[in-house]
Order: sequence, then structure tokens, then C-alpha cells
Amino acid sequence: MLINQCFGFKKIKIFLFIIVIFSYFFLKINNIYAQDLDPNKFGKEIRADQAVNLLIKSIEIYGNTQTGDDIILEQITLKENSKFSLKNLASTVQNLKNLQIFLKIDIKFYQLNKDVDNIYIKIEVDEKWTLLPYFLTGSGGGSSYLVVGLYDTNFLGRLYTFNFTYGCKNDNCSTFIFFRNPSVLGGPVNLVINGAKQHDIYNTYDKNRTVSGSFSSKRNMLTSYADVKLSENLFLGGGFIFYDYNIDTVGLNDTEINTNIKNNFKLPNSTSSLAAEARITLGSINYDGILSNGVNFVSILDSTANAYTNPDDNYTSLNNTVLLFSPHIPLGLFDIPLPRLSYFALRANFSMTSSDVLSQQYFLGGLDKIRGFYDNEFSGKFAWYGNFELRIPSYVGEYLTLQHALFTDFGSATNSIANLVSPQTASSIGIGIRFLPMKINRVAIRLDYAYTLTPFHTFGFSFGLLQFF
Repeated sequence: MLINQCFGFKKIKIFLFIIVIFSYFFLKINNIYAQDLDPNKFGKEIRADQAVNLLIKSIEIYGNTQTGDDIILEQITLKENSKFSLKNLASTVQNLKNLQIFLKIDIKFYQLNKDVDNIYIKIEVDEKWTLLPYFLTGSGGGSSYLVVGLYDTNFLGRLYTFNFTYGCKNDNCSTFIFFRNPSVLGGPVNLVINGAKQHDIYNTYDKNRTVSGSFSSKRNMLTSYADVKLSENLFLGGGFIFYDYNIDTVGLNDTEINTNIKNNFKLPNSTSSLAAEARITLGSINYDGILSNGVNFVSILDSTANAYTNPDDNYTSLNNTVLLFSPHIPLGLFDIPLPRLSYFALRANFSMTSSDVLSQQYFLGGLDKIRGFYDNEFSGKFAWYGNFELRIPSYVGEYLTLQHALFTDFGSATNSIANLVSPQTASSIGIGIRFLPMKINRVAIRLDYAYTLTPFHTFGFSFGLLQFF
């Protein structure tokens, strides 16, 4: 019944979706960038240290059946008609790994006997499959979802990220579209456009975890921003975000409607606003196969600047997120080493808003923030949460890696900043398993079990197609 409700596409939508998938698949396998390898073209192979300070005569790319040569060359610091250095070689390799679209990167150096002052560089890559038409399901915190979509992290072979999703959480369906160009016109500008037509049911809970009220939120959202890369570890940017919230009872079941009547629950007001956005990103994350290493901080400020006469439409919000990945557990002076190909992962967030309208505030729970709890169980104007994970593989193969996780989650959402840390703060511990297809970009089939520690004892499962963070 749920599948019929969620995926009752009209025939024309199904037909167009199939045409998009098969057309794009055809483009992928017939890409004009494929090349034949000529092993006798370059001359004698030399080591990287023998190439130091020699002039790079040419750089040629092989094995890239999807990604254009010009796109790959834009990402590397080795340049034709410049002198070769080991530093630029190291940064080139890391830049290519950070794209996360190559399973293998092999760089070789050649020298012709008659041309001893110059070198020829051959970069050979083995590309992952990045196009993912998907049908998936997941659950956590008492909510479940069904989704169909098309996701690609190398859209049109230009490193664009494109995602189209139609999915339903419980009985309420939404549409999302996302596009990212990480290097506009080959320059240092990253551009993102994101839109959604979203329908969600939100419940509020009392201290006994009993539903005290429910409302339906139909949210239209459009946001776009651009940030400029000022250095390897600093991005500054800005943009806009448009929200239109229509609050009603459509989608509530009879029990939820009766609870609203019994508790005299007042629905939040509908709101609509356009806010300016400022962003700063510090740090960077490096990737190497299944490993991640580095730290990244993103701070986003949105504000309507009191431009609306209706005070419910005005707000200022601040959202700060830190991501940290490390091959050891960082404890200051006494770091704890981890087994090979294992790493420590941390996510921490603090958010605040000036809005008194419930639908514009923060909701935390088990689906994507604090495992083991109900989805959206905690809400308020101030919110924080943190996740710690140890990710340890037991099997690493050519096609599949089996990874295990030990984790702890915690967080809180309240209307008073003084109550952010209290006996009601949520915390949980748990274990998980991930199946990582090595030749498909970013996919991690994940199953987690969490047991809650505070403010009460219970348990919950969380399932998804990607890492929790």
C-alpha cells in the first residue's frame, strides 16, 4: 500500500525518467574522451626523483572514458612548460584522489634520449562508476522512506554533481533536485543550486515520549550560493535561500488529529521568506580509497534583515558544522593509533535561529542526527549534536569492502540556550556495519544498531545507502 501511495507516478513521468537514464548511460559508454594506450610513444621511463627540475614537455591522460582531459588537467598542479617538482606531484595525486571518481591513479615519467632536459608525463586512471539510478529504502527513529532517483558525481563527465530524487517518508512524498559545479569556467568558484518540494509530518513530544501535537509541513525551497576558493583551506561565499511553509493537517492520521484536539494543540503559522546567505569554509578533507583524513568547518548565516512586515516571516539563523576524519584517535598529546585502513570520524553541529515559529526551528532525531531516538523527537530554537565513529574494515577486496563501526551520538534541542546541556540531553552508543562497493562512487550500504543512554533507555535501528555522515 505504501509503495502504491508513494510511487504512483504518471506514465509520462516514468517514461521520461527511463529515457534520461538510458540516454545518459549511452553517453557514458560512448564517451569521446577514450584513448588507446601507446606504450612506445614516450621513450625511456625514469623515476620521479630523476625528473626533478626538468621541464614538463607534455602531459597525457589515459583510461578516462567518462571525464574530459581538460577537466582532469584543471585539477592538477603539474603543468606543461613548467619545471617538475615532487611537491607538485604529491598535490596532483591528492587532488585526483579527492575527486573520488578514480579507483586507480598511476603517474609515470619518460625521457627521450635526444631530449634530456624535458620529460613526458603519462597519467593513467581507472574510473569508478559514478552514475547511480537508484531505488532504495531506509529507516531510523520510527520513520521509514522509499526513494527513486538519479545521482551522479561526474555528470556529463565535467565533475558536476547532479541528483534528482522523488521519495516518501512514511506516507508523505517529496521531490528534490540538486546541482553543483565545483569549478565555474575552470576557475575557483563553486556554484550550488538546490530546490525541493517537500511534505513532512512533525510530531512534538512530552517528557514521557508521548506525542503532544502534530502538524503537516509543505515546504517549497530554492537556494543558490557560490563560494570562492581563496586558498586550499579557505572558501568565502554567499547566496540566497527562499522558504515557503504551508502548515496544515493534510497527511495526519486519525490518532494524530484526535491528539491535537484533545491537547488543544495550535498549528504553527504558515510563513514565506527570502533570506540572504553568507558562508565561510575552513580546512579540507583528503580522500584515499576508503580512507578520509582532515578537518572541515562550515559556518552559514541566513537573514531576512527584518525586511517583512509580518514578524513570523523574519528570522536570522546560524548553522555551524565541523567534520573531522583521522587515521588515529586525536587526544592531543596522546593520540591512539588505529589498525590499517581504519579511521576516526567526527561530526559536530551547533545551530540557532531567532524564529519563534515551530516549523522554522530545528528538529533532531534518529533518522539522520541522533541514532536510537524517534525521528525529529527533539525541537527548539537552539540545537547541537555530535557523532563519533570508529570505522574499521575486516575485509578489503577489489570489488567490495566490509567495514564495521563503533559509534556514540548525542545532542539536544531547546528554546533556551541555558538548557542545551541538561539531564534531558540525548545520548546513545551503538555498532554498525557497512558494505562499500569499491567501483561505485560514495555508496555505503549501512545498518546501525543504537542503544540510548540518556534521558531514558531504549534502542533503535538505522539503515541507509550512504555513511551516516
